[in-house]
Amino acid sequence: MPIRVLVVDDHALFREMILNALEEEEGLKVVGEAADGPSAVEACQRLLPDVCLLDIEMPGMNGVEVTRHLVRTCPRTKIVVLTAYDEDHWIYELVQAGATGYLLKEAPLADVSRAIRVAWSGESLIEPRVAHKILRMLAGLNPETAGGSGPPPSPERSRLVELTEREVEVLTQVGRGLNNKELAEGLFIGETTVKTHVANIMGKLGLRDRVEMVLFAVKAGLV
Repeated sequence: MPIRVLVVDDHALFREMILNALEEEEGLKVVGEAADGPSAVEACQRLLPDVCLLDIEMPGMNGVEVTRHLVRTCPRTKIVVLTAYDEDHWIYELVQAGATGYLLKEAPLADVSRAIRVAWSGESLIEPRVAHKILRMLAGLNPETAGGSGPPPSPERSRLVELTEREVEVLTQVGRGLNNKELAEGLFIGETTVKTHVANIMGKLGLRDRVEMVLFAVKAGLV
């Protein structure tokens, strides 16, 4: 069954280019499009796509606001941001809101389709330049990298007791950016076992996706 995609961008020519490119991709099916924030929310609630490819600056409601709405009303839909902006405040707010991928519009079309597939598989694909900014921001959340003795253990650190030793190990490696295949090879276990551990960790800690796992791992001081 193809991955169903909703494309949201207020620039008609760019939106048409993306639509045409995705239609040529095997295993992907564009089920709708929208040109502004409110239309994006309505279309997503009506069509229930697997992945929403989302711009940031749009009339009516920006990408952060749309992401927050969709996380609440369409929790099954994965959100991949495709934008011209890489400012720190946009990146931070979108990751916090629940976006599972972040690409710049200068990225090759092959990367866009790959980001959609990766997001639907439960993982994240983030533009390298953006990933560097995220790591820099996250470093400031970790007392060990921020310098000094730091504050008392965080709530996230305290919750690690809910996990098994192996789950803490998996969470640490996810926090370092490893995908399932790399985790399996590094821990000498099967990918199916890795997926089970990841699902158990998210269930126990109430996390939605791997981006939230990374944030949790950093706040817990694991990376």
